[in-house]
Amino acid sequence: MVRPILLALFVIFSSNLHGQSTITFQLNMSPLIEKNLFHPEKGEKVFVRGNFNQWNGDDYQLSRNAESNVYRAAFSIDFSSGDSLEYKFIIKKEDDRIYWENKPNPENPDYANRIFVITETEHILPIAVFDYDEFIQYPFVFSKEKLQQDFAQMRQAVEEIHPALYDYTEKETLDLLFDHQYKLIDQNMDLEAFYGIASTVISKIGCGHTKLWIPAEYWNMAPSRLFPLKLFFSNKNKVFVIGSYSDSTPVPVGSELLSINNQTIGNINKLLESRASSDGFIKAYKSKRVEKQFAQDYALCYGYPDLFKIRYIPPGELEKETELTPVSIDEINKQTVRGSELSLKLIENGDAAVLNINTFAYYDRVPMFRAFIDSTFGVIRDQKIENLILDLRGNDGGDPFCSSYLFSYLEQSPVPYFAGSFGHYESLAAPIPLSENHFTGNLFTLIDGSGFSTTGHFCALLKYHNIGKFVGSETGATFTCTGSVRYIDLKNTKLILGTAQKRRYTAAVKNMDRTRGILPDYPVEPAQQDIIDGRDAVLDSVIKLIAKENEIVH
Repeated sequence: MVRPILLALFVIFSSNLHGQSTITFQLNMSPLIEKNLFHPEKGEKVFVRGNFNQWNGDDYQLSRNAESNVYRAAFSIDFSSGDSLEYKFIIKKEDDRIYWENKPNPENPDYANRIFVITETEHILPIAVFDYDEFIQYPFVFSKEKLQQDFAQMRQAVEEIHPALYDYTEKETLDLLFDHQYKLIDQNMDLEAFYGIASTVISKIGCGHTKLWIPAEYWNMAPSRLFPLKLFFSNKNKVFVIGSYSDSTPVPVGSELLSINNQTIGNINKLLESRASSDGFIKAYKSKRVEKQFAQDYALCYGYPDLFKIRYIPPGELEKETELTPVSIDEINKQTVRGSELSLKLIENGDAAVLNINTFAYYDRVPMFRAFIDSTFGVIRDQKIENLILDLRGNDGGDPFCSSYLFSYLEQSPVPYFAGSFGHYESLAAPIPLSENHFTGNLFTLIDGSGFSTTGHFCALLKYHNIGKFVGSETGATFTCTGSVRYIDLKNTKLILGTAQKRRYTAAVKNMDRTRGILPDYPVEPAQQDIIDGRDAVLDSVIKLIAKENEIVH
């Protein structure tokens, strides 16, 4: 018996080649229905999006013929002869999440869109089958063979590209770890399990620029059940609640978190940190990394529960238990958008100003950054500011041409920025000329574990040359690091491997510990009461210190 082929016809009518075109799309959805990957009975729908509707919207919906699984619709699209039509089919899930076709036309660069050129008043396109991959339906399960391929690709990439692969872990040790983790891939498994195996070995390289990223496809389709609390990880191994991504969370700010779903927060943190990359295994950076991405990292390790049962201690009370409703990735992302901040704020009733620079990543806007610094120190000169508080907390690095320019206003005499000639930054191996309005007063630099990459170089130079005092907690970067990251998509899982390349960049300092960040002269971190009151304990401590020194002088 010959089984008929089931097709979907998508017809677009037109009457004028130079105005509107009649195009017939044909799509066969039967293979996905038979494999239980597409569920029309649950309200899942099929649309087409392309350059004719700016790759957006739901106006181009296909209607199903229930007997044949044919999806058909008619539309008018404006095109002229010779125009290229690019498009993909999409599935809209029952919860309105969108799954795009994977790579239906690999020969078309970039996004592998389907493509054809309009040459006639009518077109009937070849039969299409919806192109999908493992990310079409959660959980995302990959074959043993595909995972082994990706692991081998990852290992080969870092071994061939990384400029300092064995600086912190000897080759023999790292080779044994690679071999051990590879052997753990002994069956089909989900992406979370593979990520745990792969990220554990990558973290042992001791390079904060070399890490694995979860692809957007994962978060687009993973369950919307993430941990709802915002957390602060104290240096005293305590975790405090500093807010919530949900308005309905009953846990007050300042509460100490003890456990989640019967796992102590200490054990949870230990596992998450074991997968986090950092320069020289600096714990301060690992802790901040987990703190900032706790909800996502927790899900990758422990899954997506319907409820989070927690134990906690509210301020001034005894231990309690409660259950928390999860939040979506969108709710988290809406509250964690972080822009760059360049600001100078004068402190009232005090001879001080706060210069906030939370990133040096102005690679394509170096003139803008330099203009801001010039203007800032012009104000400091005109206002006769004697105490400058430089707030670098959260600064994850950026362009050395920016940080070295700031350094030119703070150094006491011309000194080199880098210890050698590092390609594009060759000029920074020579002494950095003093800026005309360079600062000669008292400098207080605020630091924390998020300080990374270029920020480590900059702070190391200040420390080495005794320029001012550091307040806060250890930086997440030291005086040396790799950089120039190259990003590689692993073929099957789409995990993104970021690996350093080219060289190690080292500040022009001597006898500093490459396994520790820059340590504060005045260690300060928020206490529980500071969190409750919303007080910036680090900044307040500097303002009090300045006031005290002014009293002594006068």
